[in-house]
Amino acid sequence: MQLTVDPHADKSYVRQLKKLISSLLSVSRFQHSVYGQASQFFQQQQQNKNALAMLQQACDQAQRQLSGASAKTEARLVQQAQQCQQALRAEQDKQEQKRLNNYSQLYLLCQQFLQMTEGSNRAETILRSSKMLGTLQLLAPSEGEQIATVQQKYKPFYKATLSLRLLDHLLSQGMISSSYILQKVKARNPGAGMGDYCPFRDDVQIPLLMALLLQDVGHSHPDALYILTGPEGKLPRSRELDSDERNRFLDISLQASLQFLLQGIGAPKYRGNSRAERDNFDKNEQDKLAFAATLLRNAGNPGTGVGNLLKIPQVYASAVLPGRNRFDYQALPKVALILKAGAAAGQYDERMVQSLLSITGIFPQGYGIVFLPRDASGQPQERYEFAIVNSLYPPQPEAPLCRIVTRNLHYRNNLPNCHISVASNLYFKPAREQLEVVPQQRLQEILKKLSSDFAPGRLRRLLPRYWHPDEFFADPRHQNLWNRTELLDN
Repeated sequence: MQLTVDPHADKSYVRQLKKLISSLLSVSRFQHSVYGQASQFFQQQQQNKNALAMLQQACDQAQRQLSGASAKTEARLVQQAQQCQQALRAEQDKQEQKRLNNYSQLYLLCQQFLQMTEGSNRAETILRSSKMLGTLQLLAPSEGEQIATVQQKYKPFYKATLSLRLLDHLLSQGMISSSYILQKVKARNPGAGMGDYCPFRDDVQIPLLMALLLQDVGHSHPDALYILTGPEGKLPRSRELDSDERNRFLDISLQASLQFLLQGIGAPKYRGNSRAERDNFDKNEQDKLAFAATLLRNAGNPGTGVGNLLKIPQVYASAVLPGRNRFDYQALPKVALILKAGAAAGQYDERMVQSLLSITGIFPQGYGIVFLPRDASGQPQERYEFAIVNSLYPPQPEAPLCRIVTRNLHYRNNLPNCHISVASNLYFKPAREQLEVVPQQRLQEILKKLSSDFAPGRLRRLLPRYWHPDEFFADPRHQNLWNRTELLDN
């Protein structure tokens, strides 16, 4: 199937994505991001409760005084009771409007994210999701002081993309047993636009995204921060916690995330004049909210249920974007082993792990592949070239689908896609062994030529197992890794 990508959209894609990330996670003094609003919610939660309690107490007292009023004082006390009620309603409206604004902000963010990851058919959806995952990986630094901060910012959107594709795959394989999800799938409206109601998108995908994007929001609760940074707030947030600290931190964070979801986000208000429509609307919104809360609660101990839709993508995203200063790029393909070990230990559903790995393969999107090119007769040549993993659903987990970015040791931005076999991939020993007969002087020439532009100081082996493509990708001319459809075998 021929896929077309709007070149003007590609030009602004990275800018769109960074804006999306900023709307979730940037914390300014104006607190405009979702996580900024959550931090404000946690800090003001008790204060807001106290304000309502004090106003309610004043109203109650005014009513008691009014009930025992004389004819002389009745008019004054009636006015006083009305003023108390007005002040109480004003505070309730103020807090309710704040919650509704939070909901609108998160809902819009989820809509924008879906537009960037969902297509009009399966092939386009896979392409858009591959692009989202690959761009996040390629934008995240693999070296330097900003590794932990940037990777933590990108992680929510990475795991959200994986979760959407895992849900699709499980549904196609008949592996979802949730009656709520199945009911919404049955009522699916494939042709619905963003302004139209679609049960699957609006009642399943968006609550799922809300749960995913808010999964770590509880980390910013003051009690969670106290554990992370210590009594004086001076310990690094990325430090390793001992078992007791970790359990307390996770429990506090979960409860805080649920609080913000249920009280700081909640459900939208019905707009209209029909009581029947309002009742149906309110019930549907409460069901959606309950579904999102169930996902959050079950993520820690998912068993074979829907909690895996959060847990398994979270483990994968935490392996490829760990958010720690100690970052081993070479080890990223070992994420498959991490997931399999967790499944074998009963931490999550083994069948769902296999499903996710059939989608991702063992090489994450955006990973730098070093491979042996082959001549017209299919024989490997005595050099290696570079490629970047750029598509989900590889034919085999160990054989990634990639975009070739060098030819004859020169970087190019107009090369074809390629399916790279184990025998050609220098990540694996058989491919490296094929080049061991090449003289070291020739290998040094190859290394020098390929490292001169986009991998300075990073290629230290004569037979590298991988390469770092982030500097190559930083050039906007090289960011169209998803705009071609031809596929070669190598």
